[in-house]
Amino acid sequence: MKGTVKNKWVHGSIIAIFVILYFMVSIISTIHVIDFFKLSNPTWLAISLAVAFEIGAAASLAAIIILEKTSRFMVWSLFIILTVVQAMGNTYYAFINLADFQGWIELFGLVDAELIQQKRILSIVSGAILPIVALGFIKSLVDYIRPEESNKIVEVIKDDNLGFLGSEPTAEPIKESPMMDTT
Repeated sequence: MKGTVKNKWVHGSIIAIFVILYFMVSIISTIHVIDFFKLSNPTWLAISLAVAFEIGAAASLAAIIILEKTSRFMVWSLFIILTVVQAMGNTYYAFINLADFQGWIELFGLVDAELIQQKRILSIVSGAILPIVALGFIKSLVDYIRPEESNKIVEVIKDDNLGFLGSEPTAEPIKESPMMDTT
């Protein structure tokens, strides 16, 4: 019993870590994208759009992973569009807020590049990655929670007199394989 409690605690802790990391990165990304949406919208609408895009990207990823009856092309298209816009918004936020990055430029050998080029590279590296990291955490969480396909082995035991004397084949109720963990 003690092992079961420990396993549940570890399982719950892993889920909590993924959820906390996703929310932290997602909130930061949402805040960054607000400035991008403010370029063409009032503040209240920019905030609404930023939140909608973040939720939409997570929902699209969830649909890709768990739903079988959705149009894969449509969901993938929406997912890619939402993620690209988020990456662009995060890159824009990083670009307009860059300051004191000379050390980074020297570290990566970009001293000879023009200032605008240096800012663009650093903005892309520091901004565009945020939505990808957030969605990576949510994908990892879904993969951790979802049972493996190999554990879904189902045995169907058929009647012994299969095909004899005109009898129809029958199947017993589906039984779980000993490989399946029901805890």
